[in-house]
Amino acid sequence: MTHRHTADLGVLLRCYEALQNWRALAMLAGTFVLGGLAISGGAAITAHDGSMAPAALLGLLGGLVIVIGVNAAGLILVDQAADQPLRSFTAAFLGGMQSAVYLLGLSILLALATAVVLLVAYLLTLLARIPGVGGFFAFLFAGPLVVVLTATYAVVALAGPLMTVAVWDGEGFIGSFSRAVGIVLKRPLEVLLHFLVLGILVFPAAAFLTGLVAAASFSVGGFYASAALSGGGYGGGDYGGGGMTGMLSHFGATAGGAGLSMGLVWFLVLAVISLIYVLGTILVYRSTSEGVGDELNEAVSGRLSRFRRTLEENKPRRGNGRGGAAAEPGSLPQPAPTPTAQAPVAGTHCPSCHAEVGADDVFCGGCGARLR
Repeated sequence: MTHRHTADLGVLLRCYEALQNWRALAMLAGTFVLGGLAISGGAAITAHDGSMAPAALLGLLGGLVIVIGVNAAGLILVDQAADQPLRSFTAAFLGGMQSAVYLLGLSILLALATAVVLLVAYLLTLLARIPGVGGFFAFLFAGPLVVVLTATYAVVALAGPLMTVAVWDGEGFIGSFSRAVGIVLKRPLEVLLHFLVLGILVFPAAAFLTGLVAAASFSVGGFYASAALSGGGYGGGDYGGGGMTGMLSHFGATAGGAGLSMGLVWFLVLAVISLIYVLGTILVYRSTSEGVGDELNEAVSGRLSRFRRTLEENKPRRGNGRGGAAAEPGSLPQPAPTPTAQAPVAGTHCPSCHAEVGADDVFCGGCGARLR
């Protein structure tokens, strides 16, 4: 690792500057509270009626709101990390919705790639069933498979957060995937070291904060439990004449209300910790991606362009060029008629990607754009 990249570790100290970004904090805390209310409301309905459908629906809605809020806050923090003007709440929320869709697709793509590796590993383990040589194949493949799966899990764990930031940075679907994987493959130790340092900076403070809130929650919860069990309120201890049933009903209502209120505080604490870690992840991405090219993205885009060009060149024609009649299945393909007027190629470079092209080329070999 060069001295420059080692010095880049100091930039992670900026992760606590996220607490000064009131727009991102309000976005994240607001969506966490709304999502928490939906989830807690669903749990309360289930506890009261025993129905799981409202809890599942409200839980899904609350989780969706939280995911959009995290993406919206991430977009605002990207602006902060780049020293750009912060986008508005509306633009951030709409961008968070789009980013959430992109990340869902990328998560599925990453899961499918991992599943392919696991499937290949499983198929190789089936060679151990062969009588006589099964032990040899087990010795031959077991160790390498452990190494391969360890590397796969490491790439998924490290590339996932970087892929999220790449989406926020506007890399697009394929670009975000190839960018994140390319960074991890080219600079695995640097990425690992940056995330370790980020964890050292964030997790102790997070543990201290959650410990304080947990102690306070335990004290307040004990106060409310004592108040609920000590009597039926200021008017007397008979709980409205309900006896034991009234006491349990009163205790349940008190505990439920206090628990819901304290739960919202926990969602706020989680929002603050998440905000710090999200900005830290953005700083990790900006530090480790510097100087890393888009070769993988260009390779994938080039293959897609060539595939699209091949489909364009070999698509079936409706006529043979002499009468518009369809060609017979067994007949030789007729040459395409020469156009009477052709648009000249703009110079010797593609007007889309500016790659060098020949005077007679119909498609660009770089991006696949039609030249005529």
